[in-house]
Amino acid sequence: MPRRATLFLPDQYYHFYNRGNNRQSVFFERENYLYFLREIKKYVRGHVEAIACCLMPTHYHILVRINQPPANQISEVF
Repeated sequence: MPRRATLFLPDQYYHFYNRGNNRQSVFFERENYLYFLREIKKYVRGHVEAIACCLMPTHYHILVRINQPPANQISEVF
């Protein structure tokens, strides 16, 4: 199934979630949780404000608010 294009609007809230295949674990030990949080921080810093997150062995939820993009990025979108 193809992914649908989603337009993320500034100052809006979005709920991201994912689950392991067949409800299998995606986090096996403490370091897996910490690695996931470090990677999220590395790739979304400055783009979103993390409001809440919940990491469980088989899935996760993250609630974020999209920041206002710089003016030069707005022109790239359109």
